[in-house]
Amino acid sequence: MPVVTAYATLGVEGLTHSLKETGAKAIFLDPQLVSSLLVPLTFVPSLKFVIYHGEPSVDHIAQLKSTHNHLTVLSYDHVVELGKLHPVPPNPPDSSDLACIMYTSGSTGPPKGVLLTHRNVIAAGIFWGPEFSESSFWRT
Repeated sequence: MPVVTAYATLGVEGLTHSLKETGAKAIFLDPQLVSSLLVPLTFVPSLKFVIYHGEPSVDHIAQLKSTHNHLTVLSYDHVVELGKLHPVPPNPPDSSDLACIMYTSGSTGPPKGVLLTHRNVIAAGIFWGPEFSESSFWRT
């Protein structure tokens, strides 16, 4: 399952663009950002699940549910519990499978999605692993 990053700095237009372009079915966000979904969800019919981590405003959740009643709104803790109740066998990816789409800020137009495979993510982890510090990189 590829992950798509859409930072708050993209704004409403950038978030809407990234959700539409990827056909996202679920979004995971911090609770203070729930209200920022109200406008983009109008243009993203593919989105079915909103998963938040932390304690959102009850008003924001109520508004989200009342304006977009097709959504299933869940806390992260509830998703973890559902996973424990309904385990599925692992399905490891191939190194060439898509792992992540990272959206740029779109300073020269709409945000652009950068595709990262699992191989890319592992290579970045090896390069920036715990035994390698940024300060040692700049000294070489």
